[in-house]
Amino acid sequence: MLGHDEGRPRRVAVYGTLRRGGSASELMTPLVTVREDDTVLAGRLYDTGQGYPAFLPGASPDGGDRGVPAEVYVLREPERALPVLDRYEGPDYVRRVFTLRDGRRCWVYVWTRPVTGMAELPWGWCRS
Repeated sequence: MLGHDEGRPRRVAVYGTLRRGGSASELMTPLVTVREDDTVLAGRLYDTGQGYPAFLPGASPDGGDRGVPAEVYVLREPERALPVLDRYEGPDYVRRVFTLRDGRRCWVYVWTRPVTGMAELPWGWCRS
């Protein structure tokens, strides 16, 4: 039988506008209890040109281990917080469970549309 953390994580990793200082960071305040150690997600980040980034999981194209910087938060009440985050992220993202390099499991929002023509953001999202 899976433990609570294994089946439905209580954590979320954010890499864009929900990060501290981001344009939507205030949305996180009532939803989380604590910020844990930051992480690096395996994948690539792209600028959508709409004021928010697109994350695609996977290895970096050059085989390097750079990844996407992300903040990890523990959700206060996941059953209430996740629908709020789902609405914010909208239909262009899907929420998936990721196992981080240190073994923590968390939710991550993954871009579902093509990234053709979008600039890659090799050092992460810097806009606020």
